[in-house]
Amino acid sequence: MDFSPPPYGLFSPDIDLMVNLPGLGKLREKHPAYIARAENAQAAARKFAVNHILPRSLETDKKCSQDPAYFDWDLWHAANRQKFTIACLPEKMGGLGWSALANAAAVEEFSSACMGSTANILFNTFGVLGAMVECKTGIVLSMIKKMLQAQRQGAPLFYSWAITEPGAGTDMEDARAMEAMRPSCHAQKVRGGYSLSGVKCFITNGSLAHYVIINMPADPEHPLESMATFHVPTDAPGFSVGRVERKCGQKASQTAELFFDRVFVPDADVWARPGKGFDHTREILSITRGFVGLCGMGIARGALERCIRYAATKQTPQGRLIDQDWARFALADMIKDLHMVRAAAYNFAMALDAFHVWKLFDSLAVKGAARLPDRLLLSDSLLALAKNTPASEAGSIFKKKIVTGKVLDEFVKHGSALKVAGTDLAMKTSSRVLDIVGLEGMSREFGMEKCFRDAKVTQIYEGSNQANLLDLFHEEIGVLLQRVF
Repeated sequence: MDFSPPPYGLFSPDIDLMVNLPGLGKLREKHPAYIARAENAQAAARKFAVNHILPRSLETDKKCSQDPAYFDWDLWHAANRQKFTIACLPEKMGGLGWSALANAAAVEEFSSACMGSTANILFNTFGVLGAMVECKTGIVLSMIKKMLQAQRQGAPLFYSWAITEPGAGTDMEDARAMEAMRPSCHAQKVRGGYSLSGVKCFITNGSLAHYVIINMPADPEHPLESMATFHVPTDAPGFSVGRVERKCGQKASQTAELFFDRVFVPDADVWARPGKGFDHTREILSITRGFVGLCGMGIARGALERCIRYAATKQTPQGRLIDQDWARFALADMIKDLHMVRAAAYNFAMALDAFHVWKLFDSLAVKGAARLPDRLLLSDSLLALAKNTPASEAGSIFKKKIVTGKVLDEFVKHGSALKVAGTDLAMKTSSRVLDIVGLEGMSREFGMEKCFRDAKVTQIYEGSNQANLLDLFHEEIGVLLQRVF
């Protein structure tokens, strides 16, 4: 009898995007290149996850337990060489041209191997997304140029998004809570720009970042009405990094506190003016929350696959663990839940391609720009032209025609639902597999206890699941109640 583990999931040599999501078959008839790119992304990501991320995930977790500031640069450089760090940029600009669907396929593969490493490799995408929310042409092109140049030089270029502060976490992401909060950070208007002061905490990539996208109110007494978004280089005078946190899980991903001591930000780096900052935050969250749900689904899948491999080789007095009906019922129940959340996750990703900022990459304007030769596309003269006020505002006007207020409300709703479903699945599955494998299976070497530790924070960041449920209720039912009463 063969007691080797089945070639399932991450350990399968076959690409199974169409197997897991057979409904994509109809879409492939009309858009074969769209599906092919997603399948290629899954293949590349799975190969990288198996050959690079998975073999070092436990050792990296151990090193980060001893030193929270440890970073696996060898893994990052390997990912950078394959352009995973600029995957969302159009292919003709030098990126991989991955759609949101292709990105989703990669996120699932990476996060099933190690969630912390996934954050290090793929979370930089939100820097581009943050720029594209305002979509000022000069800002977007400048960021793309920096990312392309850094990748070609093999140099790191990290972005972080600083929302949370010691006295306000999820409050910063909810309009109703923000009305009552008292922020400790303050953006004071000064000649030529703003002076930023305060502390931000639990910031992913904060200790690595070259640029920080930060939310601060111009009037701490009225944070909702005065919230603004700023783009800050981390070599700016007055900026410093504090403690790198010791964490329960996702240890490969650094989380730090950031200090702002009268950091000057020129008007040109104000991405959203006072009063518009919350809208900017909300639009980014309408994308990222769904992807955090997808990450949770990936963690759940990783825990389940490790459990299946363990159960297929574990001998008990009654035979193999996987041959016992109670274990099969439990595994099948978890597989069922995984399939349901996966369907929602990929539906969300395809909707991003069809209706949200990812649609901009498929627009005639971006396609036309991508056809320009590098020497012109990345030239200082084109950037100077793009920063010209009429040219810069043209991009913002164009984007707002695509991502309307109604579209944004729908993505807040569906993104919040997916965030809760995926991250709750991560906790439920990673806990349940430990019940199946018992004390021996909880040993560090099998990786399931790491999945459990990695899962918990996904229910907290990008807005606690409770806050996401409130957003879901408001967008689905609350708006109807307002009309009635």
